[in-house]
Amino acid sequence: IIPVRNRKMTIADAIHSALGQQTNFKFNVLVVDNFSTDDTGNIIDRISHTYSNVIKITPDNDNLGIGGCWQLAINHSLCGKFAVQLDSDDIYQSHHTLQRIVDEFYRQRCAMLIGSYTITDFELNPIPPYLIDHAEWTDDNGRNNALRINGLGAPRAFFTPIIREIGFPNVSYGEDYAVGLRISREWKIGRIYDSVYLCRRWENNSDTGISLETLNRYNFYKDKIRTIELLHRIKQNR
Repeated sequence: IIPVRNRKMTIADAIHSALGQQTNFKFNVLVVDNFSTDDTGNIIDRISHTYSNVIKITPDNDNLGIGGCWQLAINHSLCGKFAVQLDSDDIYQSHHTLQRIVDEFYRQRCAMLIGSYTITDFELNPIPPYLIDHAEWTDDNGRNNALRINGLGAPRAFFTPIIREIGFPNVSYGEDYAVGLRISREWKIGRIYDSVYLCRRWENNSDTGISLETLNRYNFYKDKIRTIELLHRIKQNR
C-alpha cells in the first residue's frame, strides 16, 4: 500500500520497487493518490496501464490524512491477506523483502509485523544513524516498551482481517503508532531486526525540517494515544 501526494520525484521508484518483488504468490500494488497537484497522478496512470496489478485509488473527498488513505486501501476489494507498507519516498531493500515479510507472518504467527530500515539520502547512500531496528521491542515486553518510545519502525505490515477490524485514524502523523499500540494490546507483533527497507531523507521529505510547533503537536498526539492505550490496558488487566 502506497499513499501519496505530490511525489513526482520518487513515486515511480517506489512502485517499481514493489513490482520488482520476487514472490511465490500474486500481489497487488495499491497506490492511493491523495489529490496530487503535480505529475504524480500521471506517473501512476502510465505505470498502471502497463501493469495490471498496480491499482490507482482516488479518494472521494480531499479531507483524508495518511491514515484515511490506508483505510481506503485496506478495505479495497483487491487488498489481499496481508497489507504491507511502502511510503512514496522509499523502496524495498531487495527483491525478496515482500516474500520475507509474508514468510515471517506465518513463522511468527502474528497480527502485525514490523521490519527494520536503513536511512539513506536521495541517491540511496546510507546516512547516520543508518540502521533503525527498534531493538527495544522484545518478545517478553515489547508491547509495554512500545508505550515508552516515539515510533514502532518500518516497514509495517498487517494481517488484513485484523487491521480492517481496528481501522486507521484519519491523521497524517502517528496513525501507524496508534494502530500498532492497539494491535499489541491483544495480538502479537512480529519483528525483523535486519534491514529490509530503505528510507530516503531529502529536502521534500515530510520528516525533514519539521517546525517546533508541528513537533509539539505530533508529540501531544502520541502522548494522547499512549494515555488512552494505557487506560485500556489497566482496565483489561484488572
